[in-house]
Amino acid sequence: MSPAPKIAIACQGGGSHAAFAAGVLSALLAPEYRDRYRVVALSGTSGGAMCAALVWSGLIRGGADEARRRLMEFWRDLEVHDILDAVANFWAVASARLPVSAEISPYLYGPVAEPRLRNLLSRHLDLESLPSEPHRRARPKLLIGATDIVRGLGVAFEGESLTYDELIASAAVPPLFRAVQAHGTLFWDGLFSRNPPVREFTELPERPDEIWVVQINPQQRKSEPRAMPEIIDRRNELSGNLALSQELYFITKINELIAEYPSLGARYKPINIRVVELEGDLDYPSKLDRSRPMIERLLIDGQERAAWFFDGRSLWPR
Repeated sequence: MSPAPKIAIACQGGGSHAAFAAGVLSALLAPEYRDRYRVVALSGTSGGAMCAALVWSGLIRGGADEARRRLMEFWRDLEVHDILDAVANFWAVASARLPVSAEISPYLYGPVAEPRLRNLLSRHLDLESLPSEPHRRARPKLLIGATDIVRGLGVAFEGESLTYDELIASAAVPPLFRAVQAHGTLFWDGLFSRNPPVREFTELPERPDEIWVVQINPQQRKSEPRAMPEIIDRRNELSGNLALSQELYFITKINELIAEYPSLGARYKPINIRVVELEGDLDYPSKLDRSRPMIERLLIDGQERAAWFFDGRSLWPR
């Protein structure tokens, strides 16, 4: 039997829509698929960073079952559970869909998103109980995308020294969050620069045979956006995909250069790219929706789409 291919998985961010990535990962970790590949690295940004980090921590602790349990419990805990939370969730989504809205600086009030996310991560990721030795936290490799807004750079935090601040920085999209202070600078959501980190996979000590990308923002749309909410939606989608497109181009260009100049094979190796994408007519405000029907729908969609990684439907470029 040929050895299972070595895989690096990259999860794009997108608020509640990242539950789709959780569904994909949950299916890949199930007995049906888990023996058909070997994970050597994970990366993610924003909601995708939460998914990648939870799977990474579970694999380090006890394997696929532990990773799957932590991942699903996090998303089920994130869902709306009581009437007050349901009212807050309704108004958050409804306000985002108003034809005219006012954006208020998060420095004029006490944002509630950060402490809620920190609490969820403390319960389900529990960094304190992970092995402290860097070499034990490097298998699989973990990369978390964020944006240094002072220096204007995209960064990738590493699992060996991961902190809650770094994970929250990856999801700190204004105005829901204030900038997160870490490493002597300030960070926003990786959406603006690393969504998610991919190019570092080419430099891993154990280089992957394939990179699997879970894409949340639609690559294509069937019609022209004309209404202002539609224009804003598409603008945000294009912005969120820009960094990913550049990093996938980087990988495909290396593959082309290796084919043209075989001597490059001493340092690099060809890496296949596969992409599965969230499809549908979800608008941008629905990224704020934590209702159970929304989260469960996305989880199921992701679980069904996971099979695409094993056939031609996921091959990239299209």
